[in-house]
Amino acid sequence: MNKINFLIMVIALTIFNISHSLEDKIIAIVNDSVVLKSELNNQLSSIKTQGISRLEAAKLKKNVLDQLIEETLLEQAANRLGIYISDIDLQNQIKAIAKNKNLTVLQLKEAVEAQNIDYLRYLKNLRKKIQIQELFRTQFTSRAYISAEEIESYLKNNNYTNTVDNQINIREYLIEDEKDELDFSKVNILFSSIKLNGIEDTKNRYPNLKINITDLNESLYTNLPDIYQNNLKVLNHDYYSQLFKTGKGYVFLKVISGSMFSEEYKVSHILMRTNPMENLKSLKNKFYNIKRKALEKNNFDEFAQRYSEDKASAINGGSLGWIEKKMVVPEFRNNMVNISIGGISEPFKTQYGWHILYLEDKRIKNISDNILRNQAVSILRDRKVSVAKREWLAKLKDQAYIEIIE
Repeated sequence: MNKINFLIMVIALTIFNISHSLEDKIIAIVNDSVVLKSELNNQLSSIKTQGISRLEAAKLKKNVLDQLIEETLLEQAANRLGIYISDIDLQNQIKAIAKNKNLTVLQLKEAVEAQNIDYLRYLKNLRKKIQIQELFRTQFTSRAYISAEEIESYLKNNNYTNTVDNQINIREYLIEDEKDELDFSKVNILFSSIKLNGIEDTKNRYPNLKINITDLNESLYTNLPDIYQNNLKVLNHDYYSQLFKTGKGYVFLKVISGSMFSEEYKVSHILMRTNPMENLKSLKNKFYNIKRKALEKNNFDEFAQRYSEDKASAINGGSLGWIEKKMVVPEFRNNMVNISIGGISEPFKTQYGWHILYLEDKRIKNISDNILRNQAVSILRDRKVSVAKREWLAKLKDQAYIEIIE
């Protein structure tokens, strides 16, 4: 900053300072902005200072002033990058805060004012806070890359499994065969019968069947034998594992309860949109004809290839693969979860157009690994972002004109 610009800025700030009440004054200049004594006092008023020494009070005051200077620098950086918070964004945030506190927006306003906080100042500070959060998100969080090697290294070097609720209740079905006398195909018939007809009916059909049923309640997934863990990775839609062989015989498992499992749906869809040449009734009739013919001939994929406007999935017969409920919009989700396997939905609308869905299969997937990896990514990203922010803020300070007047 050259001397002429500095003098102009000082004159402008002096006029600005005079225009305020005698109780207020500029206590710091940060580039072309200022920090006022009233801002510092407002911050200090929310901190309990009773019983602290004068030295501690002075240190606290310095820390709060440093924080205000940093916020001013960050606000300036956000403005330079064109990051602004609209009134609609602010109102949505206020609604979210009120909802989180089980209050209406009016009740939130009354609660703020009950703490002797000016509501307009509260909104101004909230807007600034959101702006800075958006600055960090765009400049740091969204750019922080975490490699697969970093994730694996972190999981390997940290006893991280305790952060996941991996307690489950399972039922173990053991078909005894220590002498390896049973044929797998015959055992698989028994397995299918138990899943379809129940254990009692199967025992009546096969009276010579030797099967032991054991409930393993409140078991920790990580304490189970490896072969059990591997066969609890993916279950069918009735929470049964695949049949597998152990030293004692053939085993399959049923999960009775556990929070580490999530439903997945193997689904295909046909997407079409209305156009000026085709009304909604005509579009729905086309969907109903496709549904009827596809159910008759079991050829949904052919209709998807021919008619779907989602070209990325159409080339695969409309297949979207295995998806979780949280991956799709509410209208799509509500229809997907209510289709029986092999069924086709009624036509429904989303923001993307009109759809019908075909549900090929459902399964239950163990998501504990996903949870661990997501938690590891979050921790590693936070670390990288924290370091990057500190370095960037230090650079901002080095390049800024900062003068503390008081």
